[in-house]
Amino acid sequence: MKMRIWLSMFLTVAAVFSGCSKEEETKPENQISSGSLEELVVSIKGEPAKGFDPAFDWPGLGEALFQSKLVVFDKESNIINDLATERIVSKDGKELTVKLREDVLYSDGENFTASDVAFTFEKVRENTSYIDLSNVKEVIAEDDYTVKFLLNHPDSTFEYTLSRIAIIPEHAYGADYAQNPIGSGPYKFVEWQKGQKLIIEANPLYYGKKPNVKKVTFLYLDLDASFAGAKRGEIDIARVSMDYIGKEIPGYTQRNLETMDIVSLSLPSVKSGTYELEGTPIGNDVTSDKAIRKALSYGIDRKGISENVLNGGGRPVYSHNPGMPWDAVENEIKDGDVKKAKKILQEGGWIDTNNDGIVEKNGLKAEFTLVYVPGEVEREAVVLGIQESAEKIGIKVNLDAKVWDEISQQKLIYKDAYLFGKGADSPFEIYTNFSSERIAKGTTNSPSYKNEFVDEYLKKAIETTDQDEAVEFWKKAQWDGKHGANTLGDSPFVPIVAFHHTFYIKDGVEIGDFRPAPHRGAYWITVENIKDWIKN
Repeated sequence: MKMRIWLSMFLTVAAVFSGCSKEEETKPENQISSGSLEELVVSIKGEPAKGFDPAFDWPGLGEALFQSKLVVFDKESNIINDLATERIVSKDGKELTVKLREDVLYSDGENFTASDVAFTFEKVRENTSYIDLSNVKEVIAEDDYTVKFLLNHPDSTFEYTLSRIAIIPEHAYGADYAQNPIGSGPYKFVEWQKGQKLIIEANPLYYGKKPNVKKVTFLYLDLDASFAGAKRGEIDIARVSMDYIGKEIPGYTQRNLETMDIVSLSLPSVKSGTYELEGTPIGNDVTSDKAIRKALSYGIDRKGISENVLNGGGRPVYSHNPGMPWDAVENEIKDGDVKKAKKILQEGGWIDTNNDGIVEKNGLKAEFTLVYVPGEVEREAVVLGIQESAEKIGIKVNLDAKVWDEISQQKLIYKDAYLFGKGADSPFEIYTNFSSERIAKGTTNSPSYKNEFVDEYLKKAIETTDQDEAVEFWKKAQWDGKHGANTLGDSPFVPIVAFHHTFYIKDGVEIGDFRPAPHRGAYWITVENIKDWIKN
């Protein structure tokens, strides 16, 4: 298969630029060896550039380690209380009252109170762009153990937002908090050597189940160095790339964890010049044709990409929310359906008139650029798979690897196809991806997609106070039988695959099961059940 040949070329070039081979086993500075039954050494990637401050979206998703959250997810992705003991939604849906635990201490011995919650939400509003608090009018600490959230309008997704925000102790917050965090979580901060390692120890004042492992050292290694460390027996839990799938290390078990870390093809759905963003015309004359988008959605060989190009390190997906309660059954289509894809193009007026293998319409060739950020073998593999699948149905895709700063400055995600990371444990992502209110605002609705029927369903899904009703509206926004944002409808995004995360786990170490990790939480969600880890 051509994709594997091209991927091998990518890997060869990557090895040249890295200056060492994957088998080179140079120890990183200050590497430590594991040995104690009460200590684990872990390499999972994902060092937070801004440190461990929830005001800057630490940890994004997953376990905050040093801090606690009002609510968390169980393994079935149900929202359950943590710092909260009771959640009361008003009849009009504009107020959420949260009762808090009264037995919580921070790792420095100070009491947790409702004022810390109000303080945290104000800091998050000031500092992070990743969490949308625009609907929060005010957060009020009514007494030490009651906090009230006042909303501008009802929001059925707000409790999912709560699950992303870890609580900061107001008394301990300062300029260096991100480098020396204090919190009420299961572990306390010990040491952070940037670019090298993080050391944590069990918090004896933690109110919940005490961790089995007393000390954990996280090594910030690239995936090849992680493999080398496991080969030397120095790492208990080692995250590696798909290139190592199937390779054995004596004394270790290899494990592939399913995730919702999805890569999706973003396709501008408006013609070039329909909008301007900071003076730059956005849109694309080829991908704005729905026949092109739908043909790609049907024609891309997701299974081939998952099994052959990714070496089994992924699974085909047809939405950004596979397996979640709000996933519509109509999202799943026949994979790699070249015949149907060609029929869609032909019926849409796209014909190969000069037999050059590329269809055209009114003199416009079905050719566009796919921009992606280089550096990850998995993503490079996916873009090659997309290119080959598109070629089979008469569409030419030109690949262009650029760093994010260049992509952002040139507004390329609004003008070209782009390989986006998607997948969330909240239905709010359906809103941010497909609502016309998000056009040219941030990076979410990058296709500049607008459909009045979808907008109405999204509004109803957000503003209902009935979660079951909300789920039905989320599904209808994807497809209601006539209109929708999925492949049967307008297809502004084409979901491709959900990556698996591959680990080597040393014999005697048990890390349990995980809910599928959403995009951006893919690294740190691995430690979501860290309290239950065991080393025998």
